[in-house]
Amino acid sequence: MGVERIPYLLGHSEIAQLFDVAPDTPQLWRKRALLGDPDVVISGKPYWLLSTVLALARPGQRDLPPGRLEEYKASIPNGYSPQVLEGPPPLIGIKELAWIFGKKHTDISQWRSRGTLTPPDLTLSGAPLWLLNTILSDAERRGRAVAAEALERVRRGDREQIKPRGQRDALVGNSDETLPSARTFRNSESAAAVAFVRHLLRVGYEVEVRPYWQ
Repeated sequence: MGVERIPYLLGHSEIAQLFDVAPDTPQLWRKRALLGDPDVVISGKPYWLLSTVLALARPGQRDLPPGRLEEYKASIPNGYSPQVLEGPPPLIGIKELAWIFGKKHTDISQWRSRGTLTPPDLTLSGAPLWLLNTILSDAERRGRAVAAEALERVRRGDREQIKPRGQRDALVGNSDETLPSARTFRNSESAAAVAFVRHLLRVGYEVEVRPYWQ
């Protein structure tokens, strides 16, 4: 069986490293519409194709430091650069693993901490990602059952956590939860703030914390 190819994908961290800019700069580019909607979302995390990111380059404004592109490509094993994704990439994150195995996200995290889950094939913007075949092989080796219906839907590309570029509906489909409104917490409400952030991360949203002065 041949080695499965992985499309070159970049999250906020990889984009910042590629252009040698501050870590929060890609988020600012998104707010200014310089960086468009993500090409794919995996486990609630946005990622862009390399071709999309390279389109941001402008001589004298947004230059790539010499050798930086080659460094990035070397970090993606057996990577390739499609212009568009014809279907969802063969990568899944912790949320998809929990869905396939019928477990909670915390269960998957415990498997990782105990060493009872195969290491991720790569990590993008701090998020572990696995090839689907890597997970299925590991499950077979460990005698770990998978949810057949969830697995079939993932294979078809009908994933509740993955939306193609241009769709702006909730990242976590088939969920009873709606996107919560932004909230402001005072110093005396630290416990409530921590609980709020933990809840958002648990259901798959990204969190942006901003200081607020009255």
